[in-house]
Amino acid sequence: MMTRVFTSRIGAFGMAIVLAVAAAALVLVYLANHDSSLQSSSGKVTVLVATRTIPQFTPGNQVVDGQMFRESSVARDALADGAITDPDTLKGLVARNDVYPGEQLTTNQFQRSDTTNVAVKLQPDQRAVGFPVDPAAGLIGQIQAGDHVDVVATFDVLPVGPNGMPLTGAQPIPLTRTIVSDALVLTAPQATSSGGSSNGGDSAHGPSMTLAVGTDDVNRVMFAQQKGSIWFVLRPPGSSQDVGSNIVDVDAVLRGVNSARPTVLRITGANR
Repeated sequence: MMTRVFTSRIGAFGMAIVLAVAAAALVLVYLANHDSSLQSSSGKVTVLVATRTIPQFTPGNQVVDGQMFRESSVARDALADGAITDPDTLKGLVARNDVYPGEQLTTNQFQRSDTTNVAVKLQPDQRAVGFPVDPAAGLIGQIQAGDHVDVVATFDVLPVGPNGMPLTGAQPIPLTRTIVSDALVLTAPQATSSGGSSNGGDSAHGPSMTLAVGTDDVNRVMFAQQKGSIWFVLRPPGSSQDVGSNIVDVDAVLRGVNSARPTVLRITGANR
């Protein structure tokens, strides 16, 4: 009788131990899951933060290629609505407004450019100016809408006298100068497999390119189109150094300097 009671007590005690161990295991699993949940809800997220000003209508591809952002870890409670975590998200988009350094990049700041109306891309102090494009001078197939270019013009300038009038019998002097810097490309012709150009910037008279030109530059640009030869120079994505507006002639090119001699500038009226 005593042995049977003792055995029952041992069995009950062993069962209690098993149940206690199982309960402890369940508690540990619960606590681990709870801690994981807390870490997930309060952990940090890697987002993209602008490192420079991203102008309105800048293509997302340029933002990525120009490395206009850095990756930064932020707490979830500091996460901006629509924060972009993958650079590939920017491809095919354009900046809706200017984005400033330190701002998180969000889907609200970018939009798909599904309009062909170039007027919506102009600032109040800009005008859209079309340029007939020579395949060599226009970088057809390499310049895209949303790129930024410099406009360089070359003129044959007659020497002038003190009264500003051309000298009789004088020979023209070719002079070159950058007349517009950092112009936004609104439309551009695209190259085709046949070597020509496709629609996107073509006019009835051949391929053309449309630029957003500042109001102070419009008259100079129009004059250069009529009286000079125009070349387009593609700028790298993001901020970059300007070429400068020095006037260059063949003598400056041969001497490896950045400006024509003062005498040339004087007799052509370029220094007035």
